Parts: sequence; C-alpha cells; structure tokens
Amino acid sequence: MRKKAFTMIELLIVIVLVAILAASAIPRFKRDTRAEAINHMLTMIRYTQNLALHDSKHSATDVKWQQSFWRFAIRHCSNYGIYYQIGSDSDFNGGISKEESAIDPSNGKFTHWMGTKACPKPSSIESDISPNIFITQKYGIKEATFNSCSIIKNIGSTSSSSAKYIGFDNFGRPMKGYLDSNGTSYPNYSGHVVGNCKIKFEFEDSSIAPFTIIVPKETGYAYLEENPNL
Repeated sequence: MRKKAFTMIELLIVIVLVAILAASAIPRFKRDTRAEAINHMLTMIRYTQNLALHDSKHSATDVKWQQSFWRFAIRHCSNYGIYYQIGSDSDFNGGISKEESAIDPSNGKFTHWMGTKACPKPSSIESDISPNIFITQKYGIKEATFNSCSIIKNIGSTSSSSAKYIGFDNFGRPMKGYLDSNGTSYPNYSGHVVGNCKIKFEFEDSSIAPFTIIVPKETGYAYLEENPNL
C-alpha cells in the first residue's frame, strides 16, 4: 500500500498553526508569571506578620526592643536585581544574621542573604538559602517601591519613610522607623504606620503590568490593591 506523505501546503498549514498557538501562549505565560509573583509576595508579607503575632519579640525590659520586631525588607544585590529578607534583630546589633532570619515554609531554608552581596546564579545558591528570595531571577521583578508609609515623628507631626522594609509589632500592626533606637530611653510607639503603606512591584519586562500590595495601618493584613479579596 502506498504511504500518504504530507504535501508542502499541508506542512505550511501545520507550521502556521504551531506559530499561532505559540503566540497565544506567550501572553498567558506572562500573566501566570505576574500571578505567581503576586501570590508569593502577598504570602511572604503575611507570613512576616504571622511570625510577629505568634513568635513575638516584644521585650519591654530592653531599651531597643522595637528593633527586634519581625520585618520584611527589600535589598539590592551588588551585581543586579533585588531580593527580600525576613527576620528579627533579636540581639539588637542593628543587623539580621542568617540565624535570626525566618525559615521559608515552602522549603525549610533561610530567607536571608548577606547585605548588598552579589546575588548568585540559580545553580550556585547556597544549599541552606531559599532561592525564592531572589525575586529578580525568579519573577523578573526589577524594583519594589514603598510609598505612603507615614509614621508619627513628633506629637502632631508625621514623617513618610520610603525605606524598603515593613515591620509588625506583637499585635500585627505595621511599623517603620523603629530601627534607629539609640538606647537612651525606652522606645514608644512612634514607629507605628499611620497611613496605608503601598509597596509597588515593577517587572523588567515592561509589557507585564506592575502590581501594588497594600499594608493597611489598622490591621496590617496585606492585600492586592487591584483585588482586595485575593
């Protein structure tokens, strides 16, 4: 029996169909990347608040106790990109060591990297460091900007800090500006956020829409600005 071969026209039709399917899949991939990034960042900010609620570092016997509150921070790599870190300055030395950082619940590894050290390639990330923290490499997020994070500076006045971190007290309320306690007196609650803090994440790929996470001043429970029910 003679075998039927593809004609040139049939082959061209197949190629065109494959190209159409590939083109339609690219936007979907970008939407999924954005959705994954949104879900991950929301989860980790809420995780930070949960640690503050259930693993309180409140110790009113130390003049610097506010420095030990759990915090979520964005930092820049010395080579390129950004990463996040979750931790508590339990020893009040002004920095968060690997041992003071939170454990990523998805893999049991530290959410920690060393200051502005160069971010590693995926193949060379240390075995006890969570690769999820390197959000430029993982999601293509190039920047995170903190806005409207106002705190009480003095009686009757406020100060808006764009420093890239947000912390939570033992009641889950958002805080900023508490890291500079000089130890001369017991700290007060001037670091509490009095405006809804907005964290805007932007992608390297400009065709992917940025997204903003709101950390409300009252509850501190983060939500997506475009979809508060997420």
